[in-house]
Amino acid sequence: MFRPKIGLALGGGGPKGLAHIGVLKVLEKNNIPIDYIAGTSVGSLIGGMYAYSKDIASIEAHVMNKNWLQMLSYFADPSLKGGFIEGNRMEQFLNEYLHGAEFKDTKIPYQATTVDIQSGKLVYLHSGSLSKAIRASSAVPMLFKPVELDNHLYLDGGLLSSVPVELVKKMGADIVIAVQLNKYYDPEEDLRTASIPDIGELAFNIVGRKIADEEVKRANFIIKPAVAHVQWSSLLKQDKKEEGIKLGEEAANKIITSIAITVQKNKIELALHHWIDKIKKLF
Repeated sequence: MFRPKIGLALGGGGPKGLAHIGVLKVLEKNNIPIDYIAGTSVGSLIGGMYAYSKDIASIEAHVMNKNWLQMLSYFADPSLKGGFIEGNRMEQFLNEYLHGAEFKDTKIPYQATTVDIQSGKLVYLHSGSLSKAIRASSAVPMLFKPVELDNHLYLDGGLLSSVPVELVKKMGADIVIAVQLNKYYDPEEDLRTASIPDIGELAFNIVGRKIADEEVKRANFIIKPAVAHVQWSSLLKQDKKEEGIKLGEEAANKIITSIAITVQKNKIELALHHWIDKIKKLF
């Protein structure tokens, strides 16, 4: 009864989002309750799936059980305008797990960030189809075609909110745990020969990191997995997927004790305030 409400702000980062699975595994293992989830891009994907099922083991299995050909098929969805990838097959990947669920079906209150490219404003999605909202939140510019919802066109929420700390606070969180995937920047390729999409992705990541560095200042705890070298190709290799998940576990384990102590301390303080107020009413 007497405990703080805990919110999880999951940041964007494409394939680096494998680390979100590892973070959630550690939170579950240590019985840290999650009351609210807000996600951007891949953070909205893992966050939405977890909000729906509240079962990180099943999400991990859904990702790990896909072989390289199956994973590749979700991106084999070319678009002739707006982006290289249509996004319909990504939605198929989601619905294989979400079964057409809507926001009202989630076990944990959840919202996703996206950007309305017609108004240029940040939008918080919190109703309707989960898979559609996640697809809108994850529509990386140039890579994915913008997503149309209710006559509005949406792109990746990371354009304006890379780690949605403020959103999860607005949802009611007393303690915010932020997961920043783009903290570390270390491009491996020779940038002199990089393709146009590669340069676009790097530019998007630089902007996202700048935004995230400011957003996470308002979080109580920041988990920063060392996932700079996790690439899109990592999704095609089982060992690389496992590595991405483990990097999330390692980062979360570094501060899980501090999180648990803070939650327990807040429980005691809330209980104490409750009983003090009750005693005051007697006099």
